[in-house]
Amino acid sequence: MAELRSVTSAEITARLRARRARAEHTSGPPGPDAVTSSAVYREAAALLGFFDAGELAALEEPANERALRDFIVRDCERVSTPAGPRWSLTAPARTEALELLGDRDRLLGGLAAVRPEPSDTGRAMAEAYLRGTAPTVEAQTMDQLAGTLRLTEWLARAPRTAETLAEQGVSLPATDDVRRAIEVTAILQPMRLLADDHFVGRRAELELLSRYAENPEPLPDLAACRPVALYGPGGVGKSTVVSRFLLDRVGTAGRPRLPCCYLTFDRADLLPQLPLTLLAEAAHQLGLLYPAAGERARSLEWAVRGTLLNASAAVVEGSTGPLPDYLRDDEDGLIRRFADFAETALAPGTTVPLVMVLDTMERAQRQGPDAMARLWGFLDRLQHAYPLLRLVFAGRSRLDHPTRAVSLPGLEPALAVEYLGQQLAAAGVRVDREFLRRITGRIGENPLSLRLAAEVVRREGEGVLRDDEVLDRILSTVEDEEVQAVLYRRVLDHLEHPDLKKLASPGLTLRRITPDVIRHVLAVPCELGEVDEARARHLFEMLAGEGTLMDRVPGEQVLVHRADVRRATLPLLLRDKREATRGIHHLAVDYYAAAAGLEARAEELYHRLALGQDTVTLDERWTPEAGALLDGALDELPPSGRVYLADRLGLPADLDTLTAADSEVWTRQTVRRSRVLLASGKPSTVLALLRERPEEGRRTEIVALEVEALAALGLTAEALDRAAGALRRAVEAGDASGIVDVTLLAAKISEDLTEYADALALLERARRMALALPDRIPHLRVDVAQLRVLRRSGAEGSDAAAALRTSVLAAANELSRHERLRHPTLVRDLAAEVGDRMPGLVSDTARLLGVTTEGKAGVALGEALTADDIRDFASETETAAGRPAEDPTGTLPVDWQTYTSGERGEVIAAYLDTTPEHGPEWTEALVKSYRAEADEPAFERRSDEGDESPPEGA
Repeated sequence: MAELRSVTSAEITARLRARRARAEHTSGPPGPDAVTSSAVYREAAALLGFFDAGELAALEEPANERALRDFIVRDCERVSTPAGPRWSLTAPARTEALELLGDRDRLLGGLAAVRPEPSDTGRAMAEAYLRGTAPTVEAQTMDQLAGTLRLTEWLARAPRTAETLAEQGVSLPATDDVRRAIEVTAILQPMRLLADDHFVGRRAELELLSRYAENPEPLPDLAACRPVALYGPGGVGKSTVVSRFLLDRVGTAGRPRLPCCYLTFDRADLLPQLPLTLLAEAAHQLGLLYPAAGERARSLEWAVRGTLLNASAAVVEGSTGPLPDYLRDDEDGLIRRFADFAETALAPGTTVPLVMVLDTMERAQRQGPDAMARLWGFLDRLQHAYPLLRLVFAGRSRLDHPTRAVSLPGLEPALAVEYLGQQLAAAGVRVDREFLRRITGRIGENPLSLRLAAEVVRREGEGVLRDDEVLDRILSTVEDEEVQAVLYRRVLDHLEHPDLKKLASPGLTLRRITPDVIRHVLAVPCELGEVDEARARHLFEMLAGEGTLMDRVPGEQVLVHRADVRRATLPLLLRDKREATRGIHHLAVDYYAAAAGLEARAEELYHRLALGQDTVTLDERWTPEAGALLDGALDELPPSGRVYLADRLGLPADLDTLTAADSEVWTRQTVRRSRVLLASGKPSTVLALLRERPEEGRRTEIVALEVEALAALGLTAEALDRAAGALRRAVEAGDASGIVDVTLLAAKISEDLTEYADALALLERARRMALALPDRIPHLRVDVAQLRVLRRSGAEGSDAAAALRTSVLAAANELSRHERLRHPTLVRDLAAEVGDRMPGLVSDTARLLGVTTEGKAGVALGEALTADDIRDFASETETAAGRPAEDPTGTLPVDWQTYTSGERGEVIAAYLDTTPEHGPEWTEALVKSYRAEADEPAFERRSDEGDESPPEGA
């Protein structure tokens, strides 16, 4: 490395002023004076993530306000930062400045000229790398990694300077390596915060986990494996224990000690009823920890996500009957591929187990017994496929499944004393052990309770907890969470600054606090008086300093109420400050409704839900993207808000909460759950569910589900009778949409019974009603069903069929891309009937629903293809993949059966898009396959006993 030379701030300032002095002054804009000043400012800001314009003005004496203004207008953009609004160089201006500066000394000189902003991590890491003091990427915090990423991205656009720095011994990591480290840190940093230097005890639990996880014996199923399941009340340290256990084994990216992944149901995208979401995330994490296996991990992850997308699209569309078998088969194939990946890519030739931790199980249990049955069935198959899998669970209550249940009580008395002493010492409070023993003996050994007790002592002095009367008030209940709430209340009551005290209670009703929120939402209800921008920022920073209360969102000017105590303490705030909290909710609704962005819409919805607003109002403001940010808020809401949010998030509401739902929400919740149950073949359960509210039995959506359930049970006469009654009521009510839906169901029942004349009569009736609807999709559904019945009845060549076929082709040609994505089963039915005349429908179906090689559809495909067809496909596919086409033998690729139906569909659709020589033959074969699929009975008699649990996408 070349020798470093220090450049002082005074030297660089003098150098910049000398450059200014050499500039020739003229009156025309922009003269050399302005041009030279702009260069000075650009070079000073080249490695600053952001800056205050006033800092740059001080570089020149006297200040050149016009030149600075021109520089800001031409070369800068306004950005939001933790320090407030600031300026930042545009990308072209930064690149130009970096390329002009060109070497380490000049870059360090530019940094020395401007006072550093503490939150500018880009600048901090730039200086660290230039001086050779930067930690390794693996050792950097998330903030440091964010700064390193900015630096590498800046220099990637300035290649000459980057090359010069490398020659001078400045070693920068690759941008992709930094991004990977950020993803790894996003997984590990929450664990590191939990299992910090104050972690004590839990030796027995950790030893049990170690013996279990490191046992190399293959265990073929969950019964043999008996996974370890930690359970205990909130704050007792379940997540802390599993975090410590994983951190001791995870190592670093590229050098992990033991394959492991951490899956928490706190994440809204991980769902027990969709266990493939867990598999996708596990593959993602393992690819990060094992970069050499990254490509295989990404391939597996995207195969899983593609299968999820295909299956969920069919369920959301509300297709009649159970899902196609091949979508279930895909799941088994993905499980086998994951097992093969774990065996051959992570620890080839060894017997090293794979640890999979599932945390926050109480949130999974909240999804209901059907979701948990789905999860257990999936995990049992995964364990069977990979017997070295070691599952670990953590949650608040025992799991209703055979496990090694480990109750996690508070810390042992001696360890509780040690832990409380560490917490007080960290706060600068020294007390005797007798005091510590007395407090832990009264407060208990729950780590969160002890942490809050330490905070009370720090704020009020040790005398407060030596007072028996105070302790008796705190301990008037014995539940850990209530003790924590009372302790937390004392923390709030003893905030030193009066404004901070007002702000915290009831201001912490809000989930997110910013300076602007303090000014426009909290000022009045918190009785803060006049609050201008400067005072709002001051109050924000004061609140940010209260680590017991708030967490700062990295990289944003946002505070959030600490999650570990919000659940316990929010009821106290709502009880003690009911009117003030309602006022805050109303003001927050107005504030966020006027704001732009996803976060703002989510917060608006949260406060509307907290106020218990009606379904119509909520529906008008709902967006799925904003709703996804509210998953963690369910427990904070009143019953009406809770059941509405559960419904919108696709979660089952518990029976007690569902009683608070209005008719609209109850119906939506019931339709969603019934559709899942029907897709998994559980019609008896559906009938029981529908009869929980008999008064809703006249709604068309409910009747349609009842008809489908009866037909699925083989009670076709009763189903048709129920449909006839529903049709009479729908006609009386003028419900054209309801008439179409119920008539289509009745026609499909008749079709399955091969009573084609009855089916066609019903469909003609539905067609007349569909003409009255503004949406063309119901009309097209009826028409394509008519075409199918005409074909199956032998009337495909009739004049009526020809005219209808022409009409359907015209309508199908007008379908937008969005409509095709939303209605994949309709696209499949269209491909089956008119795909020979419209090949684009065939390739669309292949992409949307995949291509199966199993069942009647697979047989039809195989019988229709010749060796020449397969040879052409194999040749074109190899060429498209950039591989030399070997002498094709008329057989499909050897790994063809390991593909999911979605992957096969993508490959075949890409082949058809090239208009290959044998494209027409493949299109014809796929049409036959889709016809076989569409002709399958939708209502075969099914029994709920022994049925598989719900499929993916449900």
